[in-house]
Amino acid sequence: MKIERGSKVLVDTNVLLEATDESRRFHEQAQNLFRHASRDGIDLFMGTQVLREYLVVATRPLENNGLGMSTELALENIKRFRKRVSLVAETLQAAEIFVEWAGEHRARGKKLHDLQILATAFVGGMHGLITANEKDYPEATPVTIIPLSEL
Repeated sequence: MKIERGSKVLVDTNVLLEATDESRRFHEQAQNLFRHASRDGIDLFMGTQVLREYLVVATRPLENNGLGMSTELALENIKRFRKRVSLVAETLQAAEIFVEWAGEHRARGKKLHDLQILATAFVGGMHGLITANEKDYPEATPVTIIPLSEL
């Protein structure tokens, strides 16, 4: 899938994790996304929730499905990502939409995290949301879900 020049795209937490961990299936696609987005005229964003989730997983022990990084290394990675990705804050409007969508989609558990990311993308005027797990999102969304595997 080609992302059009001039697009504003939010990246999901798993895209940062894919770029970080060389053993992950879509590591190369994630690396290429970050390397070439600016050249290709694509503006990358991440929500504050994505930043938090990345730090949680990156610093969680390997035996608990984390990356086992030190806090210092994980924060250094965030600094590197921030050179290529702009930060977008969660807003009250995104929270209101999130609550509405949670009811509409009867979302439960981890799906609620994903709906908040989607609401942030929608309110932020994003054209797309790139994820390694497109099944985490509802089928019909106002923001195009872009599978990392197709980049």
